[in-house]
Amino acid sequence: MNKLWLIVPLTLLLLGCQANDDPVQVFIAQAYTEAKANVEPLPEPFVFVADEFVMTSHRVPFVHPRPEQQDREEGSNKDCWQPDLQRTRTSLENYPLGKLTMKGVLGDDSLLWALIYTPEGKLVKIREGHYLGLNHGKVQRVSSHSIEIEETLPDGVGCWLKRPMKLTLTQP
Repeated sequence: MNKLWLIVPLTLLLLGCQANDDPVQVFIAQAYTEAKANVEPLPEPFVFVADEFVMTSHRVPFVHPRPEQQDREEGSNKDCWQPDLQRTRTSLENYPLGKLTMKGVLGDDSLLWALIYTPEGKLVKIREGHYLGLNHGKVQRVSSHSIEIEETLPDGVGCWLKRPMKLTLTQP
């Protein structure tokens, strides 16, 4: 009877260790069908088609264009205003107005001097009638908070145009 008690559990144990009857190839085929994802195909790649270059003018793009031919009479028009190009330029005329800053004023109400700070770190005082900026800027009026400047710009046909500008006081 003791042997019977040993044989029954061993038999049950051996029954649980049976080999799988399905062949390996069937298992692999089943795994592929179950794992298949639905992926949309990629769109067709864009094919760039370059247009052919057709030269419409005979101007070479790497050479500056010729200046327009103007009548000599237009350039020597005596009716239009001309700045005094013979006067000696001041040191403040070497800087554009955007690089100059007004830092303060000196004097009383009858005569005010403006303090101008240059990009090089120099402090220069100017008053009405002095020039500054690259475009022949003449100081018209100095007040306690700004400088009114009249710039002179060429119009392209030999004459000059006046443009008012203002330089305001800036505090650090």
